[in-house]
Amino acid sequence: MSFKHVSIISAAVFNCPLYLLMKKNFKSLILSLSLVFCLTAASLGQETTGNLEGTVKDASGAVVPNVTVTVASAQGISSGTTTTGITTGFRRTITTDEQGFFRVLQVPPGAYDVVTTATSGFGEARYENVTVAIGQNTQLDITVNPGSNVTTVDVAVSDAPPVDTTNNAIQTSINAQKIELIPKGVDFTSVLKTVPGTRPESRSGGFSVDGASGAENVFVIDGQEVTNFRTGTLNGNYSIPTQFVQEVQVKSSGFGAEFGGATGGVISVVTKGGGNDFHGEVGMQFDTPKFNGNPRPDLLRFLSGSGANFVQTTEYVNPPKSAGVNTFPTANLGGPIIKDRLYFFGSYTPQIFTTQTTTNFFSNAPAATRTLQATETFRLKRTYQYAFGRLDATPFDKLRLTGTYLWSPIIDEGNIPFGTLNFGAFIPAGTPNNPNAGFLPPTIDFGGSIGRVSGSQLTERQGGRQNSSNVTVQGVYTATGDLVFSGRFSRGFLNEKLGNYFVPPGIQLFCQVGNTPANPNQYPGGCQQGPLGPSNSETVKDVSIRTNYEADATYIFGLGGRHELKGGYQRFRISNDVAQGFSTKGRITYLYGTSITSAGAPVTPSAPQC
Repeated sequence: MSFKHVSIISAAVFNCPLYLLMKKNFKSLILSLSLVFCLTAASLGQETTGNLEGTVKDASGAVVPNVTVTVASAQGISSGTTTTGITTGFRRTITTDEQGFFRVLQVPPGAYDVVTTATSGFGEARYENVTVAIGQNTQLDITVNPGSNVTTVDVAVSDAPPVDTTNNAIQTSINAQKIELIPKGVDFTSVLKTVPGTRPESRSGGFSVDGASGAENVFVIDGQEVTNFRTGTLNGNYSIPTQFVQEVQVKSSGFGAEFGGATGGVISVVTKGGGNDFHGEVGMQFDTPKFNGNPRPDLLRFLSGSGANFVQTTEYVNPPKSAGVNTFPTANLGGPIIKDRLYFFGSYTPQIFTTQTTTNFFSNAPAATRTLQATETFRLKRTYQYAFGRLDATPFDKLRLTGTYLWSPIIDEGNIPFGTLNFGAFIPAGTPNNPNAGFLPPTIDFGGSIGRVSGSQLTERQGGRQNSSNVTVQGVYTATGDLVFSGRFSRGFLNEKLGNYFVPPGIQLFCQVGNTPANPNQYPGGCQQGPLGPSNSETVKDVSIRTNYEADATYIFGLGGRHELKGGYQRFRISNDVAQGFSTKGRITYLYGTSITSAGAPVTPSAPQC
């Protein structure tokens, strides 16, 4: 049993050094505040929102102060897609300052309509489908015209989005509308290949961002980090389906200190939510390995004889494909519970991979003398149980609350221990001193009423379950147009114990030093070097829990320019509770011809110890 606990606490994160604030001298205080105000943005915690800012001007380019600006969820998105989004239900009203400037903080990613109220001889201006992305300041210059006419601009059809001049991070965002239109797989990681500088790593199973390894990234879902703390990669439990995703963002450089564990990229995912209209989807996708390319040939080498009679034979073999069908059903629904106040989104989108492999067991010999000894069919059904629910509430106009729950266990039924071709694993009947002779591999004697089980009779009982769940709760309170408070709690649970069904019982026997085929009588009466039975190693539990608490406040003010001051508190904790290996059942190792002290014992016992 082992236990690991890591606790990380951070507070008052700013863009400039604050150590001078400790001085009591008033001049030092003014100097320190000047350092704090030198940059206009600060960041604390994992990002799930963006900002919207701009300037209201008249047709001649003069700024227009004291104009009421309302930012509300877009009523119609011109992309032609059917995706739902989390922006419906968002509404915030602010007033431009004396320079005609406005800024709206903590805006969920999505499309919005920005409307100015007719005032001071100027008509209403309506800018539709303004896109806000994770961690970006969307900049929008609004032009109001004299008179009573309404000016309407559809920003979604403009040639190019405005450049965020306040952010030095290199990042790419892919929203739900783009995800629906591009070729992709069944989970959000399949769209990462469309991001410049990002490619899959076939060997490690991760993603390389700008040349970094797959173990150097950070993955975040709704503000909760889900990176495997041990491997640095993303578990399959968190490769959530694209049906859940509102936006994916990849930061490749220039990201803030809160992502200090990332030396590669930061991949952030924000999930979908409901709106004032009901939207749903029911569908099914299929995939079959029969339509995939053939496996690559394997190069085999067979050795025989020694000295002058030594012969080496090489051969390329083409393994047949495994059979099976993969199915990807989905059902999701989003809409209002209380119109304009409470919304929901729910989805159940499991991914079911069914594989059937027929293994031909051959003798370990070149083609000329090779014989087919046995044939067995093995099956594996792996199910990713992705279920997701989200609630968005606006109890009153200044408060927005969000809660999400992700349930995503992985369930294995069966096991495939071999490929379609195997050479030498089957032990023919009549082989002396081998209790597994004549039985299909793998073979395990469970004793009792079960007895000896081999081949597919054993593997169909094997499998495992890897439980996982994530919950997040967050809120944003807009006290005034210049002051915003936000807080978040999240908890992630993962128990990595696939492959723990029908593990061999009892004590494992292992002959570390014993007789070998080259010298079968080196230790008369001794064991054959190697395992004397199947491994009994199992994972009883491997539980990792992440909890995160954070709160912050943001204040916008003008003092020789426009400034944003942000400070807060974050507490992040990881715990890991493990029970695995031989500890629950035991293992006996034989070492013939080896003294007990050279085997590691501190002293030679004078009597039996067990």
